[in-house]
Amino acid sequence: MKVKFSAIALSFVMIILGFVGGFAYNIFAYNVPQTDVYVSGDLSIHFLELGNKYCGDSIFIQCGETDILVDAGSENSSASAIINYVDQFVDDNTLEYVFVTHADTDHIAALYSTGEREGIFEHYQVETIIDFPLTNKENKSTTNYGKYIKYRDLEVQAGAVRYSALECFNNEKGAKRNIEISSGVEIEILYNYYYEKPTSDENNYSVCFMINQGDNHFLFTGDLEKSGEEKLVKYYDDNFGGLPKCVLYKAGHHGSKTSSTLDLLQAIDPDYVVVCCCAGSSQHTDNKENQFPTQTMINNIAPYTDQVYITTVVDNYVDKDDWSSQGTVKSMNGTIVFTSNKGNITVDCSNNNLILKETEWFKANRIMPDAWK
Repeated sequence: MKVKFSAIALSFVMIILGFVGGFAYNIFAYNVPQTDVYVSGDLSIHFLELGNKYCGDSIFIQCGETDILVDAGSENSSASAIINYVDQFVDDNTLEYVFVTHADTDHIAALYSTGEREGIFEHYQVETIIDFPLTNKENKSTTNYGKYIKYRDLEVQAGAVRYSALECFNNEKGAKRNIEISSGVEIEILYNYYYEKPTSDENNYSVCFMINQGDNHFLFTGDLEKSGEEKLVKYYDDNFGGLPKCVLYKAGHHGSKTSSTLDLLQAIDPDYVVVCCCAGSSQHTDNKENQFPTQTMINNIAPYTDQVYITTVVDNYVDKDDWSSQGTVKSMNGTIVFTSNKGNITVDCSNNNLILKETEWFKANRIMPDAWK
């Protein structure tokens, strides 16, 4: 009887241990951190200086074996600056993607060639072009938009595929809303009400997209204005519970007072903000408060982050009534490079790493928001 009891007891103990062990396994298994999805190398985002005093966008993105250019402003003369920079990283003369957010000159001027120099489309082989569905611009041989269309279509004839952002968002005609650019990293084409609805404001036609790298999100909205931002936020609030928190936000419309609204900033709560502009230029207004980056944009961003970077600055006005006579154009931060490696963010600038509030330009021309004091 003793032997039989011991066997029964041993079996009972084994069952208990098995149950406890399995329970413990389940507890601890679900608390082990998941393996990082960033397995294909760094994601790097380069906000380029454009070699002149004009505001404009050009952003080079590299992830794994994928090379991407977003816009190519600000002027025809910017082409050489963009090509010289990008050639340091592209060794096969191929851009897998070119994104063109909208038809304004300060976003497209370096894409097409002129008699004096070659543009991006002529210099590189482009595999996929994603651009804006609508514009108010005239497609004439004499207009900048017409020149863009000519060289875009030549690139398509040479083998590139072209999709509109609307086709991407709707997953139509072979286009995809979510584009994998490396293992675990994708570009998501975002909703824009004005992909389909006409507007008098060209900026609101902007292609909007987000880079998703695990839990890190990087937001690009071109020159989207207040109305577009409000509709973007509402769409994601209504359908997906809201936009995600973003590590990086490329400030809309060069830091104007009509973009980077409180609705959008509250939704994305950015850690870093980059403004592609020539700080203090009177190109668009003589009102210093509204020169890029505007006081309004700074006030809106201040509660969320003070990590704000600016590409270029201009000073030493020769003639205050003639912005083109400005005497000195120089780097503020210069070309700004964000690198995300397994979720760790680093910022490296070609000139210096001073955040906006620490610069002499800011101290002389802007009011320090309470949140930055």
